[in-house]
Amino acid sequence: MATTVTYRRPTWQLSAPPTAFPVLGILAGLTVIGVVAGVTRLLTGMGMTTSLTDSVPWGVWIGFDFALIAFSGAGFTMAFVGHILHLHRFEAAVRPALFAGFLGYVAVLMLLLLDLGRPDRFYNFLLYWNLHSPLFEICWCVLLYATVLVIEVSPDLLDRLGWQRLRRIPLAIMPVVCIIGVTLSTLHQSTLGTLYVNMPHRLNALWYSPFMPVLFFTSSVMAGLSVAIVVYRITVRIHNKDEDLGVCTGLSVGVGGAAVVYLLVKLGLLWWEGKLPLLFAASDVTSAWWLEVIVGVLIPLFLLLIPQLRRQSVVQWVAPLLVILGVGMNRFNATLTGQTPPWNQSAIYSPHLLEWLSTIGILSGVALVWYLAMRYLVKFEQH
Repeated sequence: MATTVTYRRPTWQLSAPPTAFPVLGILAGLTVIGVVAGVTRLLTGMGMTTSLTDSVPWGVWIGFDFALIAFSGAGFTMAFVGHILHLHRFEAAVRPALFAGFLGYVAVLMLLLLDLGRPDRFYNFLLYWNLHSPLFEICWCVLLYATVLVIEVSPDLLDRLGWQRLRRIPLAIMPVVCIIGVTLSTLHQSTLGTLYVNMPHRLNALWYSPFMPVLFFTSSVMAGLSVAIVVYRITVRIHNKDEDLGVCTGLSVGVGGAAVVYLLVKLGLLWWEGKLPLLFAASDVTSAWWLEVIVGVLIPLFLLLIPQLRRQSVVQWVAPLLVILGVGMNRFNATLTGQTPPWNQSAIYSPHLLEWLSTIGILSGVALVWYLAMRYLVKFEQH
């Protein structure tokens, strides 16, 4: 017997506040410029469109890739909080975070495509298995987790399309999907740190440690919860709803707890490995380390660990944004600032204009799609 699919005519309310149109127009313009820059890169090759060399093979594309993967931790952290721990008071922040995580991985995949010397062979890891390579695990985990995120965000799209019976399928398997997603995220968030464990000859001692997988995973939790706070607060304003301060306060406690663990592990490893004197050496690398820790950990901790400050609206903007900035600096420091080219000690990398334009275009594009998804796709409800 053939099954029937219930169809309900979708209702789209294509409206937006007048103040949003200039921002959306700027994002759309930057997206178009980024598409032109990206297509130019793919058609003309890396030599004409990048400043990457054999001495400096990692640039802004990889830096933003690693940072975006950490920021996209909003998806697995909020899926864990909302769907596995069943902390229902945070459910209003789950869907904005899931969409942010999904689009973050879309941006990661687009940047990776630009960074590949042979983008036409992006599928090679599917055919040629190197079980000893951390990159092999990362590629598979990112691919599978992106699939998980598609399933996690699909109920909203199916609901808008009116396909209620089909919508029951992802909802029925959501607990299992969330557990798989959290597992995959734990694997590849930590394995990004494993990549650096393989290069003690290149990475500065202030960042290098055999326990970098622990640091990368902990910082991804810290960044993911911070992104969840920011996108929740933006979504509330998009839908002109009253903000539930308990959501932001509760998530801020989580950010503070993760930041404490991260700081203790980071300083404890420097002490255990005998590297504390490096913190007081006069060098640009040391300054970059201190800037990363002060901006991204110490100041947010001061703001979040004091209850009177933590409940302030301005603090709930500033603290998570500083954490996001600090984790981003950490990824760029590990990828660029802390890297020593082994063949040419004086090698200098200055990103090509097309590298910047393509990166800004991709980031603008996913920000634009996220806004449209929050405005017209997700039925935002407070719990």
